[in-house]
Amino acid sequence: MHVAEFLKRTDRRNLNSQIDCKVQQKLGECQRHLQHRRRQLALQLQSEAQLLDEEMMELLQAHEDMEKNARIEWIQMAVLKNEEADQQLLKTKKEQREIECSEAHRHKETKDMLLNTKQAQLYQIEERRSRRRIAAYMDKQWQL
Repeated sequence: MHVAEFLKRTDRRNLNSQIDCKVQQKLGECQRHLQHRRRQLALQLQSEAQLLDEEMMELLQAHEDMEKNARIEWIQMAVLKNEEADQQLLKTKKEQREIECSEAHRHKETKDMLLNTKQAQLYQIEERRSRRRIAAYMDKQWQL
């Protein structure tokens, strides 16, 4: 029985040793596979993060471009409004010069100035007459 038992134990040890070796091999394979899978996932995450960063940069750039275009458009509109105002001012000044330089306008201004002068003179005459009347009335009152 010793020999049979010895052989049985030896077979069992060999079998356990083979099983242990195969388990270690499988564990090693699983570890390598796991490490490989981890590297693949890390690369995938890194790649996705880079894509998201690029998309975010594109969105930010598009937003920045949109704001820049809006500012440019606003500035252009302000310049157009200023140019239109300048053109209107020039047109008005030109019309005013033409009116001022026209014979009819000068004649009207001369006539208005003459009329104003005559009205002022008439007012002075009326004022003088009124003062003379008052002075004459006062003289009469003093003489009485």
